Amino acid sequence: MTTYKGIKGLSIQTVAGDPSNLGAGDIWYDSAAKKIQGAKLADGSWASGGNLNTARRALRGCGTQTAGLVCAGATSAITEEYDGSSWTESGDLGTARYAGSHSGIQTASVYAGGFDDPGACIANSEEYNGSTWTEGNNLGTGRYFVAGLGTQTAAFATGGGPNSPRNAANIVESYDGTSWTETTDFNTAKKRHGASGTTTAALVFGGDSPGATATTETYDGSSWTEVGDLNTAKMGIAGFGTNTAALAATGGPGPSPPFTVNVEQWDGTSWTETSNVSTGRRQSAGAGTTASGFVAGGDAAPVTTATEEWTGPATAAVTFTSS
Repeated sequence: MTTYKGIKGLSIQTVAGDPSNLGAGDIWYDSAAKKIQGAKLADGSWASGGNLNTARRALRGCGTQTAGLVCAGATSAITEEYDGSSWTESGDLGTARYAGSHSGIQTASVYAGGFDDPGACIANSEEYNGSTWTEGNNLGTGRYFVAGLGTQTAAFATGGGPNSPRNAANIVESYDGTSWTETTDFNTAKKRHGASGTTTAALVFGGDSPGATATTETYDGSSWTEVGDLNTAKMGIAGFGTNTAALAATGGPGPSPPFTVNVEQWDGTSWTETSNVSTGRRQSAGAGTTASGFVAGGDAAPVTTATEEWTGPATAAVTFTSS
């Protein structure tokens, strides 16, 4: 009879219980239980976090699950900081608005563009230092439903809709900590989309193109390339992560209800459906990584203060059985 050693050219490890430093794909013989074991990735999961102090939609987030930052929202200047359990209000933006581009971390971020109280797209850009916002140089093109990525000194403001006509754009502007400069456009114009990564390794996905789209594009520092589509076309996405490991959470097939609980995870090649959020919503703030992140606020019909925290897949032991 062919043995594992004969097939693989090596012996499997024998341990009493599970090995330390368990990794997906590991196989071993559990001498205590007298059975062959393997390891696989269990599903990630969502859990309730602390509520925002103020419910709002089309707010924007950055940072991490234990040091998060959200600001703006329809239509406000409110800024709140998250410590992993509760939100605390901090200094307001200089200009109330919603659906702009937000990039950075809790103590150093940049917010640009959006839709303001008089009902117009704006190009205004502001920087946050952990307590207060300071106005900086404007975007080249004012637009709303923009998605941001990167850091305060190396940020992208991607896509969005210019005020007139109110359609989607494929504009990408890059920020160097002082000024915004238009850089390489992506292939498919979109707004209400998700974005993640850095200015040399970026990802944009889904959105309103017009109409919900599943398209995904990745950026290598010089050009955008279309890659694997989302499984479900949607807009109003809370996206976060990197260009090789991202989450596309919530959203919906249109700008109005119904909203989805659907969440998909990107592995650098394709999207896979993973654990759903508990409440369908759109235009939430999202931040973090595929190991640890959050979505907060958004329109759940009605607008919500709820935060849900993401814990990524962990390695778990499984038993091989014979039939």
